[in-house]
Amino acid sequence: MENIFLFIATLLAYFTKGITGFGNTLVMGSLFSFVVPNRITTPVDLILGIPTNIYIVWRERKNISLRVVIPLSLMLLVGIIPGTFLLKVGSDWILKSILGIVVLGMALEMLTRKPIEDEAKKNNPIFLVIIGVISGVLAGLYGIGALLVTYVSRTTTNKNQFRANICCVFLVDNIFRFFLYLSTGILNKEIFIFALFLSPAAILGMIIGIKVDSNMKEETLKKVVVALLIISGIALFLKSFLNY
Repeated sequence: MENIFLFIATLLAYFTKGITGFGNTLVMGSLFSFVVPNRITTPVDLILGIPTNIYIVWRERKNISLRVVIPLSLMLLVGIIPGTFLLKVGSDWILKSILGIVVLGMALEMLTRKPIEDEAKKNNPIFLVIIGVISGVLAGLYGIGALLVTYVSRTTTNKNQFRANICCVFLVDNIFRFFLYLSTGILNKEIFIFALFLSPAAILGMIIGIKVDSNMKEETLKKVVVALLIISGIALFLKSFLNY
C-alpha cells in the first residue's frame, strides 16, 4: 500500500509539472512526507526532475530569456549550499514543518496576487537577490524554488515563457545539486533505485499533464493548484507539529 501511495503521489506531482512547469516538488514533498523522510524525498525528486526539466526546456527553448535565467540562476546557487547543509543535519519534524509553511505561503501569494504588478518591484536588484538566495536555501532543502516561481511569473507575459524560464533555472539548480548531493552522500544507491521505481509514474504524469494543459484555462488551473497547495501545506504542518 505504501508503494502504491508513493506511485500515485509521484504521478500527481509530475501531472502538475506537465501543466505548469513547476509544482512537482511541492506536491511530492507534501505527500511523501506522510510516509518517508525529507532526506529521501528531495534527492529522489531531484533525479526525476532532471530529465523532465530537460524536456520542457527543449520544448520551450524559443521562449527562454537569458536576462531572466542567468541572474536568477547565480543567486539560486549561492543559497543552495547552506540549504543542503540544513537538509543533512536538520531535524526531520522541523524540516517538514517549514515545508508546510512554505507551501501554504506560496498558495496564499498566488491566491492574492494582483493581475498588474508594480514594475519597479519587478526590476529591483535587491528584490532579485533576496528572492534568489532564499530560493536557493529552499532548493537545497527541498528542491523548491517557490519564490522564483512568483518572481518569474511577474516577468513573463504568457505560460510558455514562464515554463521555459522557470524550468531552465530549475535545470541549472538540478545539475548543481546533483553533484553537491553526490559529494555529501545524500545521493546513494538506494535513492537511485527508488527513483527508478517511480520513474514510470513521473513519465505518465508528465504525458497526461501536457495533454490536459492544451485544453485547460489558466484561471481554472490556478484555482486547482492553489487549493491543492493550501490543503497540503496545512495538513503537513499540523501532522509535523502533532508528531513532535
